[in-house]
Amino acid sequence: MSEPAVRFTSGTLRRAAVVAAQLLVLFAALWALRNVTKHLSYVLIPLFTALLLTAMLEPVVGWLTKRRWPRSLAVLAALVLGLVVVGGLVTFVVFSIIDSYDELRLRVLESIERVESWLAQGPFPRSGELLGRVQEWLGGNQGQVLTQALTAFSTVGTFLVGLVIAVVLFIMFLYAGPRLWAATLLPWRPSTRVVVDDAGRRAYRGVVLYVRVTALVALIDALGIGIGLAVVGVPLAVPLAALTFIGGFIPYVGAVVSGFLAVAVTLVSNGLVAALIILGVVLAVQQLEGQVLHPLLQGSFSNLHPAVVLVALVIGGAEGGIAGALFAVPVVAAVRGVVLAVAEHHAARERTEEQTEPETGTGTGPDTGSRAGDAGGSERGQR
Repeated sequence: MSEPAVRFTSGTLRRAAVVAAQLLVLFAALWALRNVTKHLSYVLIPLFTALLLTAMLEPVVGWLTKRRWPRSLAVLAALVLGLVVVGGLVTFVVFSIIDSYDELRLRVLESIERVESWLAQGPFPRSGELLGRVQEWLGGNQGQVLTQALTAFSTVGTFLVGLVIAVVLFIMFLYAGPRLWAATLLPWRPSTRVVVDDAGRRAYRGVVLYVRVTALVALIDALGIGIGLAVVGVPLAVPLAALTFIGGFIPYVGAVVSGFLAVAVTLVSNGLVAALIILGVVLAVQQLEGQVLHPLLQGSFSNLHPAVVLVALVIGGAEGGIAGALFAVPVVAAVRGVVLAVAEHHAARERTEEQTEPETGTGTGPDTGSRAGDAGGSERGQR
């Protein structure tokens, strides 16, 4: 059976040119958005951080306001609750690190000495020479190391400024969020305002659901891995469990990094057998997370495909570093909510138009016939 011939007519070329022009305009818009986002990162990162924190504590404020609490008092109670939880977690982790620091330092020094002896007497003849060259480079580049340290201090200052902006925006969003959203909807036409309102609420609901599910799953992962570390007797089990909880907010990458740290610390402190046990615990917890917890808790509302999540993480990490990897999935969840809301409104409008067209057509037929019959009767009457 012969394949149909493809003919490049003028109409086909015209349509291909239109599609190519549309793709170029889309890529140009994405490129401009990327540059604007990088240029305004000092504002956008605190803004996104404030939105994520608002999504985390807004249910508490809503629950209190439904029980006739004043909104200012509800916001204050939510802030105190968040400060107590986060401050308690940070204090607990810091004191756990201080208590186990000496033991972990001794074990790390022992492992470094083992690695140095293995490099000096190992199968690679030039490994000891390579180690000596690394030490010489570190000794001869102290000025560059000092410059990097000063740059780190400036980075810390930028981080503190962004943290202050994020906290201020966070308090404003909690206290006056509904009024700010109502003011955002005012410039739109009434028909468009409904679509924008629904799209914004769907996007925010997607972010809220993402934060809730991610926090709950990260807590379960941290408890599972922390219990495994405590049973095996690994030092710094609590800080490692806390790192697992924090890493749970970055899908895939955070779980892999935190699991690797848990296995590495176990290997240094407790040996190979204990490290293999912890590796099995990490793999079992991650399988439970991916196969049971996420599908059960997240449902189908913002259940993003793993390929979409992976691509979003790669692009976010490549373009924005840690902040890009952290905000990539919530942004994709919000965009998905906007697209679904706009598509549903468009489909509803099309269904309404399809239902009204037949009614209009059936109404004109008999009316035209009656008018023609009246006209024929009047002509006969005149004759």
